[in-house]
Order: sequence, then structure tokens, then C-alpha cells
Amino acid sequence: MYSIKIARVTFALLLFIGLLSCASKQQTQTAESAIEAQPKLLFLNFEIEKINDKKSVTLINQITTDGQLKGRIKKGQKPNLEDLECLVLDKDYNVIEKHPVNNPLKKIIEFVNDSGNLEKKILDVDRAEFSLKLQLHPHAQYIQINEITATGTLKHCLTEIQ
Repeated sequence: MYSIKIARVTFALLLFIGLLSCASKQQTQTAESAIEAQPKLLFLNFEIEKINDKKSVTLINQITTDGQLKGRIKKGQKPNLEDLECLVLDKDYNVIEKHPVNNPLKKIIEFVNDSGNLEKKILDVDRAEFSLKLQLHPHAQYIQINEITATGTLKHCLTEIQ
């Protein structure tokens, strides 16, 4: 009788040790780290206004959502004179990415002329809205909009990413 109890306890102990040895040794991933690993898109809407040859850029709104940009990002493009440049900055204001933005105050309009041919005309406007869609870098903290001028770059707007 005493030996049957010892046999049962020994069997239960061996079964318990056997089950523990079959357990996975991999570390489990928490839900928070899985959420942060998902790529994010940042949508920014700005307004640019020219008053007496001085331009001002203001942020209308920004939206951050899960997603990834489709297609390839063109690297190495440099903005032309009077174009804008979007800088993605980290918490120490170091540049992570640069994106050129065509001058939103120069609108290109296509129309059919009197002879039936397609023509393009460039209009200079005093106020315009423009949008940017960016793949959000994990260390990005700020977005800065600069204007490329003949004398260098002119800082217009610094926005914290929310």
C-alpha cells in the first residue's frame, strides 16, 4: 500500500517534469511590441500664403494611421529654387529624411486652346493648400518645412508629430 502511494507520487512527478521539458523555450512577444512594429503613415495638410512677397506656411492638420507606402520612394531628388523641402527630424533635431515639394503657389493648368491643341499654363497664386503623405520613421519627432531661396533655405514651419 505504501509502495503504491510512492509509485503514484513518482509517476505524477515524472509526468510534471516531462510536461515542463516540452514547454516552448522561445520568448513570447508582448502585444505592445507587436503594435509598435507595424508601419505607420503620416498625412500632413498645410496652407501656404504669400503676402507682399513673404510666404508663410501653417499646418492645417495631421493624421497618423497604420499602413505602408506603395511604390518606390525617389531618393536623392533636390528641390529647385522656390520649391519647398520637407525634413523629418528626430528628437535632437537631426535630419532623418528629406522630401522635395514642388512650389504649391505655381499651379499648372492644362486646357484645350481655340485650335483644339492641349496647352499648359503656369499660374502664380497667392494662397494654396498642399498635402504630404510620408512613411513614418520610428524615431521621427518633428516635421520642418523649408523654402529653397537664392540665398539658402528659409525655415517656415516646425511641427511636432503627434
